[in-house]
Amino acid sequence: MVQQIDPVITDTLDCLEENIFIIDLEYKVSWMNQSAQSFIDNIKTFLKLEKAEDLIGTSISRFHKNPSYQINLLEKGDFPIDMQLNLFNRFVARLVVKEFIVTGEKKGYLLNWRDITEIEKEKEKTQALIDELSAPILQTIAENTLLVPLVGELSIERMERLTSKLLNECLKNQADFVLLDFSGVTTLADSNLGQEVQKLTSAVELMGATVLYCGFSTEMVKDMVDLGIQTNQLSFVSFHNAIRYVVAKLGYRLEKA
Repeated sequence: MVQQIDPVITDTLDCLEENIFIIDLEYKVSWMNQSAQSFIDNIKTFLKLEKAEDLIGTSISRFHKNPSYQINLLEKGDFPIDMQLNLFNRFVARLVVKEFIVTGEKKGYLLNWRDITEIEKEKEKTQALIDELSAPILQTIAENTLLVPLVGELSIERMERLTSKLLNECLKNQADFVLLDFSGVTTLADSNLGQEVQKLTSAVELMGATVLYCGFSTEMVKDMVDLGIQTNQLSFVSFHNAIRYVVAKLGYRLEKA
């Protein structure tokens, strides 16, 4: 296969800083440019290769947990194919595949392998920071009372992370009351979110704390009714009303400054 490729083509591909592979019609790696070879050399241990050149002749199915799905995409012929793979629970790769056609004849496929591991790690860090800022857990003037002001669009993933974090904070602060403030929530479009909020509530109450809701807007109440979300939890129009209730329950035991 390699010998049949015009040297002008391979020389051109070698000049590119992208990781380019040529895949033959049997879905095996038949050639790679210098950039790709250097890249494979850096991860050869994970690929169980002694050297990058050993990748030649290897089926691309080894890089996908569902090889038949990958082959079906190539046979379907809807190019370019753009996919993202997690490899060895360590690397994140973006693969772009196009047909490799020479003088009107299909010789195989051109695969561009971009390592986006660091980009994805930065995205995860950014998302974690956004989640931290959009769902802080704050102490209040009332003793052993925590406030959770929810901001932005609620998602099941966010609620699951918040539950874990909140349980730790309840234990750390020996919380008697937890106020969930929904006044900053912009979107509630999934009926399953009601179940997640209830799960959070039940988990916190198993820790011995009473959960109070506050800050529901009229729009959010309508959304909850439309989605069939029901709750028997004690609710207040605002945080101000909720904290007054807590202070009264505590017998005006205010937290020392």
